[in-house]
Amino acid sequence: MNRFAKLVGGVVAAGAVGFSAIFSVSAPANAADGWKFPVLASELRPSATQPFEGKEAEYQSLDSSEVTKKWNLCFLAPHTTNDILRAYIYGTVEESKRLGAKLTIFDAGGYGNLDKQLAQFDDCITLGANAILLMAVSPTAFSQKIAEARAKGVKVIDLNIGVDAPVDGRVVVTYVEVGKILGRELARLHPAGSGPVSTVVMPGPAGVAWSEDTGKGFAKAIEGSDIKSEKVVYGGSSRLEQQPLVEDALVTYPDLGLIVGMGTSIEAALNALREQGRIGTIGLYGSFITPDLIPAIKSGDVAGVVVENSIVINKMAVDMAVRLLEGKATEVDAIPAVTLVDKTNVDQVPASNFAPADWKVQLTVD
Repeated sequence: MNRFAKLVGGVVAAGAVGFSAIFSVSAPANAADGWKFPVLASELRPSATQPFEGKEAEYQSLDSSEVTKKWNLCFLAPHTTNDILRAYIYGTVEESKRLGAKLTIFDAGGYGNLDKQLAQFDDCITLGANAILLMAVSPTAFSQKIAEARAKGVKVIDLNIGVDAPVDGRVVVTYVEVGKILGRELARLHPAGSGPVSTVVMPGPAGVAWSEDTGKGFAKAIEGSDIKSEKVVYGGSSRLEQQPLVEDALVTYPDLGLIVGMGTSIEAALNALREQGRIGTIGLYGSFITPDLIPAIKSGDVAGVVVENSIVINKMAVDMAVRLLEGKATEVDAIPAVTLVDKTNVDQVPASNFAPADWKVQLTVD
């Protein structure tokens, strides 16, 4: 078992340890005290495609009193259309407020809008950004722009998806490991000889690193088990985009035993199965959690979902950017701890994993 798996297992086994850290990051935006969170940390890799070999550590944020000036930050988001992206944005906004930074957020409008996001990168430079938090819609298209920005002294933080280029810091969840977490659990439940289980995998948009990596990790982890992957179905990340794909899978594979997909895929599956009176007949596993899934996990209608601590990811990226600008960087390549939750530990997932329900997406902090 690798170190990441050990850390994940530790959080599952001792949920109070892992999840108490989540509570500590949900301090008010104007709180002086910082926060801390368990991570795997490594030396800065020249590319996010390089294998991550990290050590267990605890990320400690700056205290707001340690910040010496008002830094100008820019966050490039692929879209703003689901609860996870809202959580990322909320974390970015709240941490920018806590550290007294100016913030501008650009919405690319979808993973297919590469040209728009490339132009938005240029807009960040024009606006005088001291640091750019880059959640890139392409892992390979930003190399030249990143190099030019860094040559001008602009710090670039590779955020969540991963780019194949040198940067100043990375906060990139390894979605290969997210897929492996799900695959290992299902391989444990359905070992070789137990009987084949028909499975459809719905990892997200085609050609996007995190969704492709989720599928790869899952496929690797189920090798030698009786999990039979019928098809990998790629599609948009919203529930509305996933709904027809789920309905088609239910028709195409009438003996389907498992659906493994994004949180929004599982929301769509619940909707379809309820309409058909089939709740509980298919095991549902998600690669990320949404607020609407929590009651379904508590009831057992959803078997398990990976929690990546979405707000924490972007809080860490903001803090890392400010640390770099202040010359106070400690960890510059870190992965927040993730865990698989089910009905036995879902109560330990606090609401602070999500933006408040009444929070309106805010794209600037002055």
